[in-house]
Amino acid sequence: MADDKKDWYLLYCKGKEEPRALINLKNQGIESFYPTMTVEKKLRNKLICQEIAIFPNYLFVAIDKNTANFNSIRSTRGVIDFVKCGANYTKVPAALVTELRATQRCRDKSANEVTVFSEGETVIIQDGAFKGIEAIYQCKDGLERSMLLINLINHSTTMSVANGEIKSKSDSEY
Repeated sequence: MADDKKDWYLLYCKGKEEPRALINLKNQGIESFYPTMTVEKKLRNKLICQEIAIFPNYLFVAIDKNTANFNSIRSTRGVIDFVKCGANYTKVPAALVTELRATQRCRDKSANEVTVFSEGETVIIQDGAFKGIEAIYQCKDGLERSMLLINLINHSTTMSVANGEIKSKSDSEY
């Protein structure tokens, strides 16, 4: 398999030109990876979702050092140079890139599955120590968690739960 010979390297890019470099590298047939994440930001009193770089100004590329033309990669629009240690190009462990890709896929998947709950809506906890317990949705608690009001042993308690662990009661019933 040809991919076994490829090593991952890190490219330093011009500011805000990582997407341009990514497109140009893909046009050259070079496997590249630009890790991003979606965050909610407040802009003019409105919440917007924005895609931001996890490592600004950096791209990962998988190339075979024996056959790749490092000069053409370095000359790609948007790219400044390879990250080096002395005169040697610094290799990035493949396990790190694999982990970053898996994390991004998981984050993208969970971002697509996010259900917006309304205040006072009855939800069911799907996972964890409180699995199967009904609760009342209160509000968001950051980007990935929600505040819930649960009733345990005739005592109401507010707790923070990961969004992926709760589901609307109306969605649970068939």
